[in-house]
Amino acid sequence: MLMTTLDTEYKILNTKYLFLALLFLLAFGERVLFDFGANMELVTTALILSSFYVGRKTSFWLIFFIMLGSDLLIGNTNIFIFTWSGFLIPSLLAHKFSGRRNPISRTVNGLLAGISTVGFFFVWTNFGVWLLGSMYPKTLQGLILSYINALPFLRMQAISTLVFIPFGFLLTELAIALDKKWQLEKRLNSFSRFKIKAIN
Repeated sequence: MLMTTLDTEYKILNTKYLFLALLFLLAFGERVLFDFGANMELVTTALILSSFYVGRKTSFWLIFFIMLGSDLLIGNTNIFIFTWSGFLIPSLLAHKFSGRRNPISRTVNGLLAGISTVGFFFVWTNFGVWLLGSMYPKTLQGLILSYINALPFLRMQAISTLVFIPFGFLLTELAIALDKKWQLEKRLNSFSRFKIKAIN
């Protein structure tokens, strides 16, 4: 059974929106303010975390607004439809990797989903470069050349995925654990006060 949304799973509706806002700010900020370098990005991490913990529809809209907002500021090329869909299509599918498992298994599944997303993005966007651009001849050799020349970008995107996704899962699971502990303590405190009043 797939993980439900954060507010259903942990009864923390406000935390869900804080979580989404943080993912948006990090991924949007990396694209606009503090670029880590060519294809070192946080959009894939935001995609995977939101898909696993919040659900595919919310993930889709989160990624859509990250791409829309950042591209309005930094611009894009005529292959933007490939760039956007290179993230949006995986945002609708990544949740299939999730499930009710322990944090380690969830992180491994997140990495698998992340690497799959990177692979799809590489194949799809470079097909767009070949199809719509003028850099390569419209031949099979030109298509293959577009993939060969893009391999350094694939390497950097894969590295960022392998680094940021586990870190993102670690922080998210830690935040959930702390919140659940706080909620439990709150309930215990309420129960203790009720018990004291009942005794008196």
